[in-house]
Amino acid sequence: MAKRTLLLLALAATALQPLAAQEGPPGDIVVNMRGVEIADVADQISRLTGRTLILDPAVRGTVTVTSAQPLSAAGVWELFQSVLRANGFAAVQSGRAWRIVPQANAVRDGGVRRSGAGQELTTRMIRLSNVPAAEAARIARPLVATFGSVEPLASPNAIVVTDYADNVRRIESLMRSLDGGGGQTFATIPLRNGSAPEVAAAISQVLGDGEAGGARVAADPRSNIVVVRGTPSSVAEARRIAISLDTPGGATPITRVFRLNYADAESVTDVLRGVLGQEGEASNPVARSLQSRGTRGGLSSTNRSPTATLSGLVNSNNAGAAAAALGGAGGLGGGGGMTGGGGGISTVGEGQREQPAQGFSTPELTVQPAPDINAIVVRGTPTAVASMETIVADLDVRRPQVILEAAIAEITGTEAEQLAVQIGSSGAVVNQFEGVATSFGANNGVSLRTILGALGVPAAALLGEGLSGNLAIGNDFSILVQALGVSDKSNLLSTPSVTVVDNKVGEIVVAQEVPFITGSILTDNAGVTPYTSVERKDVGITLRVLPRINAGDTIRLEISQEASSIAQTQLSSATDIITNRRAINTTVLADNGRTIVLGGLISDDYARQKSQVPILGDIPILGEFFKSRRESRTKRTLFIFLKPTILRSSDETAAASDERYQRLRGDESYLSERRSLLLKPPAPRLTVEIDGIY
Repeated sequence: MAKRTLLLLALAATALQPLAAQEGPPGDIVVNMRGVEIADVADQISRLTGRTLILDPAVRGTVTVTSAQPLSAAGVWELFQSVLRANGFAAVQSGRAWRIVPQANAVRDGGVRRSGAGQELTTRMIRLSNVPAAEAARIARPLVATFGSVEPLASPNAIVVTDYADNVRRIESLMRSLDGGGGQTFATIPLRNGSAPEVAAAISQVLGDGEAGGARVAADPRSNIVVVRGTPSSVAEARRIAISLDTPGGATPITRVFRLNYADAESVTDVLRGVLGQEGEASNPVARSLQSRGTRGGLSSTNRSPTATLSGLVNSNNAGAAAAALGGAGGLGGGGGMTGGGGGISTVGEGQREQPAQGFSTPELTVQPAPDINAIVVRGTPTAVASMETIVADLDVRRPQVILEAAIAEITGTEAEQLAVQIGSSGAVVNQFEGVATSFGANNGVSLRTILGALGVPAAALLGEGLSGNLAIGNDFSILVQALGVSDKSNLLSTPSVTVVDNKVGEIVVAQEVPFITGSILTDNAGVTPYTSVERKDVGITLRVLPRINAGDTIRLEISQEASSIAQTQLSSATDIITNRRAINTTVLADNGRTIVLGGLISDDYARQKSQVPILGDIPILGEFFKSRRESRTKRTLFIFLKPTILRSSDETAAASDERYQRLRGDESYLSERRSLLLKPPAPRLTVEIDGIY
């Protein structure tokens, strides 16, 4: 034996090479190795035990192993596994071979061995009868190694443990003890009407506390559930008591006040009424307007689309028509429901107290809005009130806003030329005045014709618009020539903008209230001026839009846009003034921050008018003395653009406001500069990039 020990010491100093050649009876191996590479140790263990060992590249280091007593081959293998375990490695069986890997990798590579040595990694499923798997996993998780795992299974009720075999057996023994529990079990009892703390207190008084051998009872107020643990008979008894106490009207009602940060109390109440299947009188001002006016004239409110309603709002310029259109929209209007006189725009806040705020009741709860503090008061059973809390929280969110910038660009050019030659002879000769003169209309100042007429000069009667010249040849022949050229160019650019909350109608009106004659009443007295009734209508820019933000920051826009103005040229035969009106009603999809064209018009009109003496006017060259010609051309290009931008945070709103304010300051500086439009006409205003027009 002494020789054998000395031999092993020598082998350790020479990397154990002869050790594999030693063969002897079982229990005749003494191990004494210090500072030996683990790869060399594994090689010798493979020779002694007859196992095939495969080392992972990550397995490195030196180990020290000593044994005071002789070991058998099985004992040497168990000692080697202990050495691996102490150094963070593990032996995992893979077929007939064993792989030496780090413990972190051994968890997924370990086999499912029903029985094994204490140092071997194993995975075992432990079935449970009474204790829930999740609770058992919570208890067993601190007991496993850092690289081990414990996972609960719902079906079947079991836990799966991966660790060294001796630790798995210890955990299994503990789980068997807990699962036995002296025949105890537990149950959760959800309540629909009763209050969990009160029902739990009543059950504890009836069945006693857990220390006296009765059931242990606890309450979860958040979910309104009673938890009972005890013997099956005591748990069943507690369940029967809870069911008998959980009756309608048995729970003490509670009252909660939900203060809203963003949503409207009346609107949220209407949503809750619909969720709970209750029907009642509408409390929202717009909804009340819908009920009172939606079916007026036999037209149901559901038959009108939002776009049609917006169109009606644009076309209606009196209070009654605008209010009816707003009511027909069923909620498309803004804050009021009343309109200002003649403007057509909703008056915010007017008419909101026509009726008191309406709540509703169900067998389980009562809901009443408090508009003055923008809150909802809910009273009912704890379960019903708790169910309302989540709904109210989801509805009370900050809604994004949309800033809508429209651009109405119209370029119009008109050119007209007129030339007329008139000949007089004998008695039609004009020989009192000879010469050439020019006279232009009142738009360019006082005309020469007006001045000569004021001075009493008879020649004023011959002057017309443009150039007028008369040439007389004796008393027998005269030629009167009239020529006029007109050029009219206009470049109109309007960029109205409005900011509105998502899914609400926004409106901006920048116009003049122009009176239009609607009727006249004559009296019997001819000396009395007839009574004339007028109606004031908006003439200017009107923009109404309903944005709806969809997924991917795509915005659905229902738009009604109008631009009207008083025509520069008025017809003498017209009863009243003539206005130009450009309107568009449409529904489009636009991307956030991208410009979209809503529509437009391109027209090119050419007119030619000729008056002449038959036959004579067709003679070349000479015929020009017997004709009058007028040619005109009008070209108009009109487009309407719209750019929506979503404002989701206060920072984005502040940035948009600051940008507009800086532009306002720039325009103020520009207008303060003095410049001559005649000497230096303005440059074209349309930019290369389309977003530059806003």
